Amino acid sequence: MNERLSKFHNSTKTQLYLYPLLAGICLFLSFERYRLFPVLFLLPFFLSGMRQLPLKKKMLAYWLMAIVANACGFHWIHIVAQDYGGLPPVFAWSVLLLFSLLNNLNFPLWAYLERYFGEKASPFITAALFCVAEQVNPQVFPWYLGTTLDSVLVLYQTADLFGVIGLSFVAMAVIHIPWWVWQHRSYLGSNMKMPFIRQFAFLFFVVSYGIVALNKYDNNPAPDKKSVGVSLIQSNTTMEKFYGDRLSTEERLQEFQDIVALSKAAIQTHPGKTDLVVWPEGSVHFPILNSPTIFTEISNLAREHQVYVTAGSGEIGTDRHPSGRRTYYNTQFVLNPEGEIMGKYRKIVLLAFGEYIPFLETFPVLEKWLPPSISHFTRGTEKPIFAINENLNWLPLICYEDIISGFIDGFDYRKADFIVNITNDGWFGKSDASHQHKQMARPRTVEYRKPLVRALNTGTSQIIDAAGRIISRETDQYTREYINLTLNVPERPPVTLYSIIGNWPVYFLIGVVVVLWGRRKFFMK
Repeated sequence: MNERLSKFHNSTKTQLYLYPLLAGICLFLSFERYRLFPVLFLLPFFLSGMRQLPLKKKMLAYWLMAIVANACGFHWIHIVAQDYGGLPPVFAWSVLLLFSLLNNLNFPLWAYLERYFGEKASPFITAALFCVAEQVNPQVFPWYLGTTLDSVLVLYQTADLFGVIGLSFVAMAVIHIPWWVWQHRSYLGSNMKMPFIRQFAFLFFVVSYGIVALNKYDNNPAPDKKSVGVSLIQSNTTMEKFYGDRLSTEERLQEFQDIVALSKAAIQTHPGKTDLVVWPEGSVHFPILNSPTIFTEISNLAREHQVYVTAGSGEIGTDRHPSGRRTYYNTQFVLNPEGEIMGKYRKIVLLAFGEYIPFLETFPVLEKWLPPSISHFTRGTEKPIFAINENLNWLPLICYEDIISGFIDGFDYRKADFIVNITNDGWFGKSDASHQHKQMARPRTVEYRKPLVRALNTGTSQIIDAAGRIISRETDQYTREYINLTLNVPERPPVTLYSIIGNWPVYFLIGVVVVLWGRRKFFMK
């Protein structure tokens, strides 16, 4: 029986095809909404088979593993391509296939680095090489292995030291340690004693650090904390631009009135006092500044209830592009309790072919070839923070920006008590994309130790505390709801190690690997 299992494990077909398939499924099952992190402990077994292959076949096997994980995990891309991009089904599925082929090329790079630096190295070297490969590869949707630790929050807390890349190191090391112990079980009491002690010490540190952080960063009221009442509105505004017939002006106005009514209901039922009302991206069909009736309604809401209101809307700029086209911004407006606009934030990171057309100014003909559903916004340039009652500050992000590690740099984030992200994930359809968005955004709360208020037009919306816990109820998709919550934040916003050093540790690690690789490649022949 053992001989048969050994033959099966050592079969080239098993190592080249079956194991990559199973490993890819394990990775996919760790995605939100499944969050089955324990299945990743099977990964080292499958990798051990693939590591026996010749280098080119090994790199192919790792690539197949990534393709399976991407095709399953990002299957919603074909929905976007069809409903939003207007592509026929065969082309929409081709877009998904192309994405799966090109995204996460870090896996074959990881296979190469493992072979180059030794595949029987410690879990720490394996994890370090993985982090180097993961950081080097550019991704459209930056999903890191470390995000899977959101289902094991005690292991999640070291993100305030080394960010989400550091979480990837923790995740890869943790899933390899049991495999390493099993492989060296006969030698642990002799020549493997010190490596075993180092691994135990690592686990002890990560778990201990996590327990302390989970107790330290919570939403409980305390004398050394200040409070802010938040009413988060999930408007479920119709995405008329992407689905079905366009709404009439009367229908648009009715949807807007429904948002105002929902906001009033939220304010009136808040157990404490609402200080800030958050409307999501895409909630208002009308450009607020160019629609006096709309602006007056929002202004009255703020003034009558003495609340701050932040609302997402298009903004028609005063400038023009060289082609003569008017500038148009994806903007988050902020109104004070006097009903006046006290500031605005224009989205900076725009999604290609979703919010802007690359090279449109150089090749205007592109506009004729692409579907009319694609917008062409202008990038914002400023990174403001906004005050509430002079002693509370919050930091604005729009949609995709909350998943970008390091994007918060440039804001005066040390003064910000919490983060507000307004998002419209409706163009992903009723798929897992919204859940993945949350999983990729969640590390920001721990990296900077700031709660995150996520108001999504079509859901799911939630509020996450500074330890990565969801502390509000989570709304369903495509429903009109609100969430009331009082945030209790420290008098002085915490300053984390990650907020000081950013991603420089992994950049340093990349430099070390490049130097060692070059030394072996050119000077040790």
